[in-house]
Amino acid sequence: MTSVTDRDYIAEMRQAVEDAIPAGDYVASVVAAELVDRLREEDPELLSGWLHLKAPVILADVVARQSNSKRQAARIAAPRRAFAEAARSFSTDGDVRALSPFAAEYVVDEANTRRTVAHMTADDCRFVASRYEEAARISKLEAAFHRAVAKKIGGQVIGEVFTEEQYLEMYRSVTQQGPRAVPRAAA
Repeated sequence: MTSVTDRDYIAEMRQAVEDAIPAGDYVASVVAAELVDRLREEDPELLSGWLHLKAPVILADVVARQSNSKRQAARIAAPRRAFAEAARSFSTDGDVRALSPFAAEYVVDEANTRRTVAHMTADDCRFVASRYEEAARISKLEAAFHRAVAKKIGGQVIGEVFTEEQYLEMYRSVTQQGPRAVPRAAA
């Protein structure tokens, strides 16, 4: 492989991703898998160089998702009483912390510091609460926007009823966001 500075892997990958996204409906994971397969065959240097440059960002996302996954599992997988029972039966074979709500992690400040529940302070809890409140507020506004759009379009599609500018104007009006705000994409 040539040195990382010989090519602009970021720009080239941005273009490769853009080119891989079809004009109609698609599933992101399928497009990504197909792009990886194509790059492994046609341009492994681009794939390798881009991954080399993006590794810290990708791994940060993996670490965050792992933490979120543990928290989600603790919240959904078993009712509260079952945690103690599962922990007792699990203690001889595995890591009891994986079942413990105290082992779950939250982002506790603007620097994205992650901390286990057992070590969170009152300020940490207030920060987490404010993040949930803000997410709930935004989600309610987004839901109101999509209900309003559905009411306006009836049996048509959005592009038949609104121009892009009208759509954005309605979005900004309903969600009470600034002139540069655009709708969030669902995951």
